[in-house]
Amino acid sequence: MQDREQLERWLASEAAGQEDAADAAFAHLFAAVPKVEPRAEFVELTAARVWAERARRRRFAVLGWAAAVVIAAAGSLAGYAAAAPAGAWAIKTGIQLMSHAMPWLFAYATEAMNLWWVAARVGNHLALAIATPPRAAGLVAVELVGIFAFFALQRLVRWELRGEAHV
Repeated sequence: MQDREQLERWLASEAAGQEDAADAAFAHLFAAVPKVEPRAEFVELTAARVWAERARRRRFAVLGWAAAVVIAAAGSLAGYAAAAPAGAWAIKTGIQLMSHAMPWLFAYATEAMNLWWVAARVGNHLALAIATPPRAAGLVAVELVGIFAFFALQRLVRWELRGEAHV
């Protein structure tokens, strides 16, 4: 049987709803597909290139680790050499800076909290003043008048563009 006939037989079985016949036809069609095998030269060349790339990556990783160890050792030695003369000075300077800065930081933090507390109280009082029923009704009325004025202005502009407005 040709490939085209096998394909048509499988599709006809699927269309007819014959599941078992369709599965058998599909298996027969799939078995008829020719096998593609690479040539030996291609396999050898590909394997050689993969192994060469793997070796290159390993060399690169080993050199990277070696460089990291050298840099870490050099940094440790430099730190150890500089720690003796500069260590006491650095600790003393750090403690002085912290001792002078801490009171100011606490004072500014306290003032900032006081300002936020005042802002919260002002907001609370404004909300209480606005939330009374007569004032809320007044605000709604003012908003409605504003919406009506905007709507009227929009209609006037539309009429003026059409030439219908006689203002």
